[in-house]
Amino acid sequence: VWEKPRGAGDTRSVVIQDGNADGKNIVIVDDLVQTGGTLFECGKVLEAAGAASVNAFVSHAVFPNQSWKRFTSGGDRCCFDKFWVTNSIPTVTDSLPKTDVFEVLDLFE
Repeated sequence: VWEKPRGAGDTRSVVIQDGNADGKNIVIVDDLVQTGGTLFECGKVLEAAGAASVNAFVSHAVFPNQSWKRFTSGGDRCCFDKFWVTNSIPTVTDSLPKTDVFEVLDLFE
């Protein structure tokens, strides 16, 4: 379990509140992603805590301005082994690379 406490002003940090990530395969679950800043910070904290793998599942991939590119291999936010999203926003998910970290799950299958 992690949390995102707010600091002075608009600062935020991600901390592991409960549990031990060391050696574990982790899946972060969230309802939607836009730029993915919080997901990325959480992924980095879990990696630093020794997680064997860090993955993400997000129901709605909003990703404005193709911000998903930052999570692809070689991107500055590439920290997930797998990044699962549903096809609830096909205008975005249709453009995701098929051979990278992303996997699009069909809501109607």
